[in-house]
Amino acid sequence: MSSPGDPTVLGPGYNQLSQYTGAGGTWVPPIVKEAITSASSAPPVQPGSGYRFLTTNILTGALLGDWLPITGQSFARQLSTAATGTCELSLVPDRQNNLANLAAVQPRKSVLWVLQEGAVIWNGIIWDWQHTTVLDGTLPLSCSTMESFLGVRVINTTLVYTAMDVFDMARGLVGYALGKSPGGLIANLTFSGAESGITDTLTFDGSQRQTVADAMDTLVTTYEVEYSFRPYQDAGGNFMTSFDLAFPYLGEAFPASKLVYQMPGNVQDYGFTAMGSSSANRVLATATSSDSSGNTLTGRATDMVDIGAGYPLAEMAVSCSEIGWTTNEQVANFAAGYLPQVTDTQLTPLLTLPGGVYPTLAETVLGSFAQVSLTSSLHPAQDSGAPGYSGVGRVTGWTLTPPSGDGTPETTQIQIGNLTLTGEPVTPPVPDS
Repeated sequence: MSSPGDPTVLGPGYNQLSQYTGAGGTWVPPIVKEAITSASSAPPVQPGSGYRFLTTNILTGALLGDWLPITGQSFARQLSTAATGTCELSLVPDRQNNLANLAAVQPRKSVLWVLQEGAVIWNGIIWDWQHTTVLDGTLPLSCSTMESFLGVRVINTTLVYTAMDVFDMARGLVGYALGKSPGGLIANLTFSGAESGITDTLTFDGSQRQTVADAMDTLVTTYEVEYSFRPYQDAGGNFMTSFDLAFPYLGEAFPASKLVYQMPGNVQDYGFTAMGSSSANRVLATATSSDSSGNTLTGRATDMVDIGAGYPLAEMAVSCSEIGWTTNEQVANFAAGYLPQVTDTQLTPLLTLPGGVYPTLAETVLGSFAQVSLTSSLHPAQDSGAPGYSGVGRVTGWTLTPPSGDGTPETTQIQIGNLTLTGEPVTPPVPDS
């Protein structure tokens, strides 16, 4: 279990016990410890580009193509959800090379891996060819991170988790997705072996036909756990994906994370969207299931810190029908888990970093806390000369735009969460008694 001051990354590459599906899809007992291959020991980058693109087979892990003539357009990662990637494959004049390259980017069966300066920073399933013309000599590719496979696996068998740790439920859901046949397994997927310390009883009704992604969203909202499918290389240089779990936070604490974003400094621009119109400081939740007396299950949670700061009451009604709850307490916990995404003035700061500055994406663990210091016309410097805005937030996502052939420079946009308008720490809400 981690805490706001000591969040923990769980999974292979961080010296956690693990189990994984090997290249042939076989299970290896959870006794293996693996380490991320450092950028210095990783394969060399493609000369002159700083990027290397390769693909592997989703079922076997076999290499399909390496040093592919791909131009990256945008690659993103987010906590506890799938994110997208877009790029273009150049259609080369040589017939044999062109056929080999096309075979390496087949939709649904190919996993694209992106290396930046020798370090693996992104992987995802190639889902679509977005081709519209043969005149420009390119094949546009649309991809999504590995979380996206959970959205195409449907729970059609009732799953009952009795007095089970929430992490075991999450691993059970992913294991269920992988265990479907035929063609259910995904090669080289590793699992962390830790526990959350939260035990509950849940039922996912097969008649609802919800996806595994929807079921995972229920765990995230109800229990405030986080997950990520993180790409890495093991000590042998094999390309792997770790299913990381943490409560309440993935990532590293600050200053251990060493993540600092400041303007002026390594931030060249930023947006500071603040949405009061979409916020609510009380969530009222209902479930379609009933208690033993037939009464509809309800629960609520209120952000008393926000109310105490002088903000008026703003309520939001939510419901969840995909889970077999039995007590009002479970519904209230769901409300408390939902409230952080809507309470306070909703801030979505987006920091833009130019290429070549610290911290690089290889040094940025998703979910980590970072110091944010901003001085601009929106946040004028204080009388003492201190930054106009200062706070410690979290890297909840990022979007990389590699340099393009027309001279457009590389940029990285860092999404920051867990910040308040004043920069004061976020106070987690609790269910109403």
